[in-house]
Amino acid sequence: MKKIILPLLVLIITLSSCNKEEIDVFDEPFVHLNFNGLSTVNINSNRKDIVSYYIYLSSKPLEKDMLLDYSVIIGDGLQAGVDFNILTTEYPLIFPTGIYRRPIQIQWLDHVLDSEKDNTLTIKLDSNNLDIQVGLPGPDGNQSELVLQKINN
Repeated sequence: MKKIILPLLVLIITLSSCNKEEIDVFDEPFVHLNFNGLSTVNINSNRKDIVSYYIYLSSKPLEKDMLLDYSVIIGDGLQAGVDFNILTTEYPLIFPTGIYRRPIQIQWLDHVLDSEKDNTLTIKLDSNNLDIQVGLPGPDGNQSELVLQKINN
């Protein structure tokens, strides 16, 4: 008898606790830049490696390639060839049909920084040829840019 009552009780509680409100489903395609869900990442000044920062396309299969325009904004405290090298030269970044993830690769170089200056490198997603939303759905446009802040260690 106890074997029947417990599952029945769980079923009744589950059915009575159902929320009648609808959940918003985002059915529109979007493209976003995600690095562990962060909007700002600290990079040690003595780092010497190559990092891939991935841009993701969330959509049903597209009928044609998406061409993504993006910007790399360099603060006045960083210099290409001294603090970093941007290895990705493709512009616009092409998402061929069936491809949903593309990297922007940056090689970080060991260099002590002037802490009084803007030591950031920002990757910003601008627009695309298919008018797909940039950033996560919603008014804030989260994950439309990633700030990489190089810091002395």
